[in-house]
Amino acid sequence: MKHNIEEMNVFGGKDSTFHGKIISEGIFRLDGKMEGEIYHDGTLIIGETAVIKGKVETNILTLNGMIEGEIAAKERVEIHSKGKLHGTLSTPILVIHEGGIFDGNSNMVVKSDQKMDQTSPEKVVT
Repeated sequence: MKHNIEEMNVFGGKDSTFHGKIISEGIFRLDGKMEGEIYHDGTLIIGETAVIKGKVETNILTLNGMIEGEIAAKERVEIHSKGKLHGTLSTPILVIHEGGIFDGNSNMVVKSDQKMDQTSPEKVVT
């Protein structure tokens, strides 16, 4: 029987620290401390104990811990009740659950599968 579920990769437990660059894909969970850059093609999950300082580029970001820096998500950012984001954010969809914190600047970009209606710059058509 073949399973159609992506394997989740976990990097760095809550007591680990990493400096540098991470390039990954699929479903990726980070629970430790990280300073540097993360380039992820897929879903990036930042656990409650994670503290990230630097640049993050991903498709989907699920934030339960803390990020300080520059974040670009092609599809969606979801900040859960214990999540904290300090910095600049670029994403087409932003969801902040009660208790979640976003302190910074945002740019709500149009998703790549949508186009702007030429008659009205505010109207997005799908």
